[in-house]
Parts: sequence; structure tokens; C-alpha cells
Amino acid sequence: MSYDLAVWEGDRPANDVTAAAQFEVLFDRFLESGEVVEPTARIAEYLTALLDRYPDTDPDAGDGGPWAAGPLMSQASGPLAYLPMVWSRCDEVSAWAARLAEEHSLNCYDPQTKQLRTPWGRPWRFELSSADGRSSRDPDAEAVRRVVAGVGADDYFAVLQRSDDWYVQVGYGERAGTRNGWYALERREGTPDRHYRAEVTNVEDVVEAFVGFLQDDPTIAHRFSWQPYTL
Repeated sequence: MSYDLAVWEGDRPANDVTAAAQFEVLFDRFLESGEVVEPTARIAEYLTALLDRYPDTDPDAGDGGPWAAGPLMSQASGPLAYLPMVWSRCDEVSAWAARLAEEHSLNCYDPQTKQLRTPWGRPWRFELSSADGRSSRDPDAEAVRRVVAGVGADDYFAVLQRSDDWYVQVGYGERAGTRNGWYALERREGTPDRHYRAEVTNVEDVVEAFVGFLQDDPTIAHRFSWQPYTL
């Protein structure tokens, strides 16, 4: 059993909830998918500095090294590094890893406690993210239209989250639990018991739902055949 940290390159999350959402998107895109992606230059530089202090060792050799899996550079993909540590060293090593992430202007997140180990970012109201791992803060309506209109078989989902944990999201086809050519549109009003889902075929309807949410249009709650939805 290991103690893990996630370190990634990108905008500062405004709070722990946003950090958790960013981590899940990045983990699914760059690690869970199995696709081999070279670490970004900043992540590689961070890991090199981390290995200068805590070198790779063989966890099966019983030599007291801090890493539960290695080589450590293989635990990175694109803008994300996932750091598995042995429990006996986790307090010491995680503290150093978090400080080093801050020095390298990276985000450090603890999946065990669901908390950031680096400072929160500046306040924002909306954050737009998609399956390609990119995100932007307080996008305008045109940026939202562009991202959502591109949702399809490859970039199969997009999320527009408000800082109070309200959001709309959409997924395309079977990967989103619906049929090919259809979109699974969801909205959540802050808590799991106010989570709703509708299935639509016209991407323009999805775009208008996202733009309406961005513009605080209350009528989106009545435009679709929303059904209560439980994850």
C-alpha cells in the first residue's frame, strides 16, 4: 500500500473541490488511458530535482528507498506526475515534494485527504475543461461555444463548473453511457441530490445549455427533459 501525491502543470485551482476535478480529468486522460505521453519539460525538470534528493531505488530490495514504484520518471505523463511513496517515509517525502512543486510553480494534490498541498489560486467564477486535459478560467461565451461544439468521438466530454460547485457537463456516445450520435447532458446544482441528466442529439442545444449556464439563464432548467441522476 502506498501514499500518493499528484503534481501537475496548469492554473492554480481555486479550492480543493476544483483541484479534485482537475486531478480526475488529468488522471483519466494521461494515466488511466494507457496512452504513452512524454512528460512536459516542467514536469521532467521537477522530477529530476526530486530524484536528486530521493533517488530511484528498488522497492523489492528492502533498501529503505521512499518510492513504492519506479523508475519515478515513468510515473509521469504529459503535464501530470503521480508519486507513489512508501508509508514509512510519506510524511517526510510528501512535505518535500509539495514544497518543491511550489518552487516549480506546479500544483500538488493529496488524493488521500482530497486537499491541495500547494496554495489555492486567485478567485474565479467559472472554469471550462474538456477531455484533452486543458482548462480555462472565466471563459467568454465564444470560448464556451468553441469547446462544446468540438465534443465528439475523440474529445468526448466538456465541463463548465461554477466556483460554488454547480456545473453543467456533456459526454458523447457510448463512453458517456448513451448511444453514438447522442449527447448525455448533465447539470448539478451544488449537491448530489440535485443532479439531473438529459439525452439530446443536437450539439447546438448542448452549446446553448452551456452558454445559458455561463450567463446565469434560469430557463435551462426547463428546456430539456431532465431526469434525476445518481452517479
